[in-house]
Amino acid sequence: MNLNGRIAVCGTISTNNADPKNLPKATVIQRPIIANHLKIEGFTVAQWRNRWMDGTKQNLQWVREGKLKYTETVTDGFDNMPSAFIGLLKGQNTGKAIVKV
Repeated sequence: MNLNGRIAVCGTISTNNADPKNLPKATVIQRPIIANHLKIEGFTVAQWRNRWMDGTKQNLQWVREGKLKYTETVTDGFDNMPSAFIGLLKGQNTGKAIVKV
């Protein structure tokens, strides 16, 4: 990380049902945070709802220009929806979890 860098943190659904004692501890990254004067800030999409359409348009433009790339986990078939949902809760998906029917 660069000196005075910023780290945006979001996405914790895979830990919703986890035992907190088994989760990674932040002490591993404490030294770089202090040494590089980093700022860590959590966010949720709800705090930006008034700019949702602006963000959607900008992201779509970046995807079309090849500046923004994404990955998604696609599960085929309505019958496989339960396993896709369980996989989502276990953090087994990459990007958005989609069920193709």
